[in-house]
Amino acid sequence: MKEQVTQIRQETFTQVKRVIQHRDLSIVFQPIFGFREGRVVGHEALVRGPEDSLLRAPLELFTAAQQAGLALELNIVCIQEILRAFSRGDLVGNLFLNVSPQLIIQRGFEQERAARFMRELGLDARRVVIELTEDYPTVDFRFVHESLMLYRSMGFRVAIDDLGEGFASLRLWSELRPEYVKADKHFVRGIAHDPVKLQFLRAIQHIAENSGSQVIAEGIEEAADFRVAKDIGIACGQGWFIGRPAERPNTCLTPEAEAAYADTRVPVVAAARLRAGTEPGAQDLLHAVAPVAPGDSIAAVLARFSAAPGVTAIPVIDAQGALCGVVSRTQLELVAASPEAGRLLTRACREVADESPIRVEAGLELGDLTALLVESDSRRLADGFVIVSGGRYLGMGTSADVMRALQSSRVLAARYTNPLTMLPGQVPINEHLERLLAGRAPFTAWFVEVDQMRGLNDGVGFEKGDALIHDTARLLESVCRPGLDFAGHVSGSRFTLLVQSEDWADRARHALELFPAAVAGQAPPEAIERGYFALRMRDGREQVRPLPKLAIGVLPVLPGVFESRHEVMSAAKHACQRALAQAGSAVYVDENAANAYPQSMLF
Repeated sequence: MKEQVTQIRQETFTQVKRVIQHRDLSIVFQPIFGFREGRVVGHEALVRGPEDSLLRAPLELFTAAQQAGLALELNIVCIQEILRAFSRGDLVGNLFLNVSPQLIIQRGFEQERAARFMRELGLDARRVVIELTEDYPTVDFRFVHESLMLYRSMGFRVAIDDLGEGFASLRLWSELRPEYVKADKHFVRGIAHDPVKLQFLRAIQHIAENSGSQVIAEGIEEAADFRVAKDIGIACGQGWFIGRPAERPNTCLTPEAEAAYADTRVPVVAAARLRAGTEPGAQDLLHAVAPVAPGDSIAAVLARFSAAPGVTAIPVIDAQGALCGVVSRTQLELVAASPEAGRLLTRACREVADESPIRVEAGLELGDLTALLVESDSRRLADGFVIVSGGRYLGMGTSADVMRALQSSRVLAARYTNPLTMLPGQVPINEHLERLLAGRAPFTAWFVEVDQMRGLNDGVGFEKGDALIHDTARLLESVCRPGLDFAGHVSGSRFTLLVQSEDWADRARHALELFPAAVAGQAPPEAIERGYFALRMRDGREQVRPLPKLAIGVLPVLPGVFESRHEVMSAAKHACQRALAQAGSAVYVDENAANAYPQSMLF
């Protein structure tokens, strides 16, 4: 078995060496689209290994180079070949060039030699964006910053890749002040339907606006996500919906992407629909990691790491249960690789332990935990944090777990969701209405009320009344076009719809047609048959109560007519009052505003 492993390693070394010597690489480019410019503004270069080889995929290629001790040589060859391919291809815009921070801090960089190489290619350094990838926690930010100063003095610009994978990338952003930050595809895919991802991306955008950076949203694969990224002000997008990697990438958008870009309507963004929950705390992020004793050897702890690849740090606990520190996988691997490893591996692990790890109480809430980690030292953050209760060790946590908790947090859900119908509440209604007015998009504002509920509540019970409100919410949702029309619950039996669909009149009619079935689902059959409730009062007399009815007031809104959402809502409520004045369920369209619409669109 050992001979087989040795043979495989030798073959891998030979293959990687051959790739480097013969520069046997394929270079492809993926377009980056500028939402503000309305065109492709750059390309990210991606490297592939030799065709029909085990090193074809980038991960296998660079992993093999790392294992063979040839990572630096391979990276240099890749950079040179990418620059040549970009120059030969005469591609438009900027070149986004993936570079590891480990390579940036290498000694021996010669400005004049690099400048001469760029001149020979006829390539302006200002068109090249150095995209820092991976290894954020394992490098010293100070060295990266100092090294990048040399490149920036030549005109190169800087981008941070995979923002969102950990807090170290956030700190790198604050210290390097890059021209671009790339939001990781995990937090971009599905933003049209995931309110927490959307809030995360908005937060990145807000920071970028105040720090002079431009955000590139990676992983855009659907028209809905493309439209939302454009709508919230993201500078650039990248993903298969925009263009796939190719040696000769498309210079124009696909017809589907072109249609999504040309669509001036305001997309409906997801609003939180979860019931209020308890904010998670540090104890919810706990991983059980068995501690080691202060006197355990470094070799023994290394064996623990080998048996548990996912563990980045192990706590050191003494006989009294006190936390003495944390032993880092990275630190021990450096010890094992040193010339004096034979002597050092027998030493006690306490000698290399970090005596001041990040320590948090189990009850610390997510918001406070996040603030604490952002301010923590990046190298300690890479090792995770120790979770304690009253000084007693409980387990370990990681920054990745915190990021996932932020994504799924239900902290703000109650403010944004009506608990009965789970429709967006007043805050999302106001936000979407303001976005429509700011976007100067024509739409209709509906104010909807279920009236004459007393007969149902008194005759059958308030549970049936609540059920009718719930069913009405589903009814109103069903007449909305997903992604374009918005349904919200104001309060009680009142709703608001913000409809951009041009066939809004037909949709309003359809809502009226569906409502009797909703009433029949909650009222007794005899009441439906009579057309009213006959209630026996305490004094023995019988009183008549009408069946519930649906009133819809429609206000057509054109750009520039209304100055604020308050004016829109006030006028829509007035239209609803006119509908309530009708004998049964009815729709009333504000005639003054409606005059601006073609008559074919009205009732």
